[in-house]
Amino acid sequence: MTIHLQIPDSLKLKHHTEEYRCYLQAMLNRILVGELRYGPPNRRKRYMRRMSLELRAYRRDGNFEQLLNLCNYAYLESVAPENKKLYFDPAAASATREELGGAIA
Repeated sequence: MTIHLQIPDSLKLKHHTEEYRCYLQAMLNRILVGELRYGPPNRRKRYMRRMSLELRAYRRDGNFEQLLNLCNYAYLESVAPENKKLYFDPAAASATREELGGAIA
């Protein structure tokens, strides 16, 4: 199976698109190996708790691997949520924009 990512030519992005592609590939590699090792996503695996532990480890050590793990646990939480209130609202206000003042750029 091949996954294709598309960035519209009209955006004329000048930032790190190749680095982003490599980051996504690294995430996918870990998801695939994880499913081979640990089986399909399951809410009993407590992905929110795992995210908290990975964030703590990243803050302590700065290891890039923890960032990849955080992203993958966020994805797995969306598939097999520990949080029983999971829903999707694309119009929801950002939880960080007001607190941290503006966009991330």
